[in-house]
Amino acid sequence: MLWAVTGACWLLLVGVAIYAPELAHRHGELARPNSTHDWPLVLATFAGGWLVMVAAMMLPTTVPMVRMFTVVTAGVERRRAARVVFLAAYFMVWLGFAWVALAADVGVHAAIGASAWLRNREGLVLAGALGLAGVAQFTPLTRRCLRACRDPRAFLFRHYRRGLAASWALGVRHGLFCVGCCWGLMLVMFAIGVGSIWWMVALTAVMMIEKTQPLGAKLVAPVGLVLLAAGAWLGLSELFAPAAGGVAVTPHHH
Repeated sequence: MLWAVTGACWLLLVGVAIYAPELAHRHGELARPNSTHDWPLVLATFAGGWLVMVAAMMLPTTVPMVRMFTVVTAGVERRRAARVVFLAAYFMVWLGFAWVALAADVGVHAAIGASAWLRNREGLVLAGALGLAGVAQFTPLTRRCLRACRDPRAFLFRHYRRGLAASWALGVRHGLFCVGCCWGLMLVMFAIGVGSIWWMVALTAVMMIEKTQPLGAKLVAPVGLVLLAAGAWLGLSELFAPAAGGVAVTPHHH
């Protein structure tokens, strides 16, 4: 079931990227205070698009946890409701992260709008996101959260309780651990925009290996170094370029 949902979300995102790319970048409108857009529609489009992206990118990384949760709830009453509540809580945590990222995005673009120098170097936003993601790979928080995600059996043994309220709390906890180890990579995706399918594929593959495979622990540092190098290269390119436009990846706000 999870793989079917994931596949449907990927197909939807590919369709949006090909046939309606303006929808993939709609939340950039929030950084334009003088525009006449419909804010509720923009926010609704943003929330829906973000949840679809999370389903496409994060559900594959959480399959082992959901499978284990399905096993431990097999004999309880209202087991299907418990599973739905668990996943709903997980998605709500990621939506909360998205609202925080959106608020920061609006603030950053407000600053860009007030500076001609920054307007000519908007690639610095993506460079900053890459740098933050690279630093995040080396933090104790990332290591701790990745350990929890790689061992769903131990996680459930420690935290699982019966009941819908407990399922919600467990979904929130699991979501927080996922945000704790993947926030940097998802921030990069936020900066790029959901129209960049190849970036989505690459980042999804990295998160899947880091979160679900034993060799994922060996991948964390190399990924961090690549992100730092990419952020430094892009940042220097933007700083020393006469004007924006010479980078290979265009952030979502253009």
